[in-house]
Amino acid sequence: MIFTRIVKKIIWEKQIRRILKKIQFLRIIKGDISEDNTPFVKLSNGLVFYGPPTQKKYEKYYNLLNYDIKKLVKRECLGILLDIIIRYQEGGLKLGGPKKEELYRVHKDNVVVEMGAYLGYYIMYLSKKVGSKGIVIAIEPIPKNLKFLEKNINENGLDNVILVKKGVWNEHSQQTTYLNKGDMQSASIQLIGKNKEKMKIEVDKLDNILDEIGVKNVDLMIIQLNGVEYEALEGLTKIKPKNLSIASRYKKDDKPSVPLISEILKKRGYAVRIIDKEFVYAEWKK
Repeated sequence: MIFTRIVKKIIWEKQIRRILKKIQFLRIIKGDISEDNTPFVKLSNGLVFYGPPTQKKYEKYYNLLNYDIKKLVKRECLGILLDIIIRYQEGGLKLGGPKKEELYRVHKDNVVVEMGAYLGYYIMYLSKKVGSKGIVIAIEPIPKNLKFLEKNINENGLDNVILVKKGVWNEHSQQTTYLNKGDMQSASIQLIGKNKEKMKIEVDKLDNILDEIGVKNVDLMIIQLNGVEYEALEGLTKIKPKNLSIASRYKKDDKPSVPLISEILKKRGYAVRIIDKEFVYAEWKK
């Protein structure tokens, strides 16, 4: 157990240093604190990324940035820089893992659904990719995340993005979600823990969510729900997304969820590919 933790820490450290190297190639205009006390980073392409202050575990890496970047970016904005690489540029289903567009590349005029939209950095990428006639549906239930997600959508004028302030489940109800303290991306209905922060959120079936929006076809659906990916599929019966990218890294009822997800997708007529035993990609075969 101790050896496993050491190995994971070494791998994580290596990934962070890799990302720090990529930051030097970002065309940064400014990294500062806005009038409403929100950290932000502005890039030369005009996009402004808002986010929370840098977590303490990342602060030490600020000194590894080159001098020119430190002149432009305040320490509080380092976490945003890291997330710009991880989420906006690389778009992985996991840090260092396979990409959301591993098998299907988003096109102009596409309809894309991302659940677990978090702060919206990948939503910002998708919004530009699908163009003015495309639609991006951002699903996120956590109030702390929604604060930044809404700001990123509104301040960047992402008119083709529809925000859904709900969690995804196999029915419409209220559920308790659990978060690791200080970690805004750890929210899960299934991953229960004694020392976690708890909150009630509204959840709904994807059938209901898409029906309310009026969406009839989806080109790519991205599912990252920290353990309830199977339940999300249970609530998706009326629409067959043409492509799915699913991070299925947790167990369901003490069993690996990947075989269960693969089975339900195959029964629905999908060709399924599994990468690294944790990530499921599917293409609907008419």
